[in-house]
Amino acid sequence: MEESLKKLKIRFNEVQQERARKTLEDILQAADGIVEEGDESAFDARTLATRSGYALGSLIKRLGAIENVFLYAIAKARSRHLNEIAIQLKGLGTQVDCKEFCVALAKESIHRIRKINPAVIRFYEKKAMTRAASLDEVFCYTDEIIEPLMGLIDANETQSFRKLSRSEAKYVCRSMFVFVDRPFVEGDPMAGTKAHEIMIIENLLRMLRV
Repeated sequence: MEESLKKLKIRFNEVQQERARKTLEDILQAADGIVEEGDESAFDARTLATRSGYALGSLIKRLGAIENVFLYAIAKARSRHLNEIAIQLKGLGTQVDCKEFCVALAKESIHRIRKINPAVIRFYEKKAMTRAASLDEVFCYTDEIIEPLMGLIDANETQSFRKLSRSEAKYVCRSMFVFVDRPFVEGDPMAGTKAHEIMIIENLLRMLRV
């Protein structure tokens, strides 16, 4: 998460005093709640001021650009979801074959993406595009799943997975989230259907199976 935030220049004014740190923490917590609700129209300074209990002037002083705090909250929530997916997959153990793994990954990913308003993802991508020097800086968040995926493949005892280099794994992970996320983000009627799940599984198998 930190790397993607850094690339998009999402940072806050440095604070030294305990009171100032508490203020920033309160503001970030309020932003977390607003993002969790998934209403893009509430991603503004006035709503943040109301929820956090701080005046608009304090928000500007602490945050710089108001959108920073919402981009941060979205990145934080996304990182948490990726970590939870990795934990669920690790729990499958080392004897699960590639097809079982892909089915579990597809189901878990769809389950989690359903909890996110697609407008939140579109908000993040729209804002990130204006900040990024390259597309890599917008979509590098999928890099967070590279090491967990490679670790799971290396530990697996079924010999049903291809061995991936880190370079290949990077694009496997990005492709994975294209198949999972984009139907929801783009409003495709197939999003979340059985056909969508099958599409994810079949393409994961193409990328991962021996």
